[in-house]
Amino acid sequence: MISNRKVVFFSLLLILALGSFAFPVVAQDSITIRVWRHQDDGFNTGDDALAAAYMEANPGVTITFETFAYDTYIQTLQTALPAGTEADVLKLFGTWVCGYAEGGRLAPVPETVMSLTEAQEIYYAAPVTGFTCPNADGIPTLYGLPEEFNIEYGAALVNTSIAADAGIELPDPLVGWATWDDFIADAEKLTEGDLDFMTRAGYHFTAGDAVNFTFYSLIAQQGAEFFDEETGVYNFTSPEAYKALELMVSMVQDHKLTNPNLFGDTVNWVGDAYSSGQAAMGLVGPWVVPCCITGDYLDDVAYIRLPSLGEDPVFKADSGWGMTVSVNSQVSEQAWDYVKFVAANEDNALAWNIASGTLPALRSLVENEDKLAAFLEPQPWVAPFIEIFPYGQFIGHLPDRDLLFYDITLPHVYNAMLGIETIEDALQGIQDEANASA
Repeated sequence: MISNRKVVFFSLLLILALGSFAFPVVAQDSITIRVWRHQDDGFNTGDDALAAAYMEANPGVTITFETFAYDTYIQTLQTALPAGTEADVLKLFGTWVCGYAEGGRLAPVPETVMSLTEAQEIYYAAPVTGFTCPNADGIPTLYGLPEEFNIEYGAALVNTSIAADAGIELPDPLVGWATWDDFIADAEKLTEGDLDFMTRAGYHFTAGDAVNFTFYSLIAQQGAEFFDEETGVYNFTSPEAYKALELMVSMVQDHKLTNPNLFGDTVNWVGDAYSSGQAAMGLVGPWVVPCCITGDYLDDVAYIRLPSLGEDPVFKADSGWGMTVSVNSQVSEQAWDYVKFVAANEDNALAWNIASGTLPALRSLVENEDKLAAFLEPQPWVAPFIEIFPYGQFIGHLPDRDLLFYDITLPHVYNAMLGIETIEDALQGIQDEANASA
């Protein structure tokens, strides 16, 4: 595997060459486009290079970024949008978009920029669906352009050095383990300690996002759904949900692959645990590599496909980061031109995905062999995710995604894993609380 430093170096070389792909629109008076974004070194590096290329091609345009820590950004959006004080362009996580579009706070994408039909053709379904919301008349409407295919499930992050020391012959990353029994057998060999004193998790899947996406994806792999968007009703007491949670509980209670009290979001988070050798395998999206993997194990990174409870490796996914325009923008025409330049131009989107360590939302970056090769060259570990792209399903337009994830599902799953609740009680609790909150 190549080092993180080489990824950054390759990314910078690629994005600095983007000027040749920038095409001016029309002569403009002096225009300033304000852009809001969250702090992320890879994301911001990609943003900055593309903005520089756009300004070079459009001399009358200045793009200014206002960057916020993640938590501060969420709070700022929640107060600024109702007050109408937001920037022209807002970089948003796609799963949030419909919430902000309600009340007319985000501008629909003009047909002259891109139609919904065109967007559905050029982007993968999971990313673009998050940016597609009913307007005031109930008509599906495009409110932004996605930049990434956000995947948190489908392949496990594996420390190949630790696996080799344990005498494990890992499967082909693009094929993965044939069954969950095969996977668990390898993970058990990688675990050190027990549930009371675990010094290394064989499989760290107990961070918040990992728990949720594992649970929902395992349900979907069996052909079931947990949320009906038409009725707004949750169903977590199905046989499919039971089988999904039963497997997750077994990996903790029976096989002792991890302990949610010792490995989670606030203690031994998966990126930190991997970097320190305290997690041999973990569940987290490939964005973690350029973002957060450090130390002696940087060159031991691999992702290997996980087994499926069904015939196909179906998985649930958020709609990832993308770009929207405020309905209050006074420079909306130029703002949308900039958004299209960043998110719909193949070369620009490719450079941003490489710099940010994210997966492409644009189908052409995967379906074109040359584009895919350019994408994989600096980060070959993402290849297993590319293989399962067609099986991705949008998580759904949930009434309150974070409430369901972190305040309802996560505590009950933890309780089941720790033996505090039975599987039946945990599932009933999730269903009752989710429906009461809808």
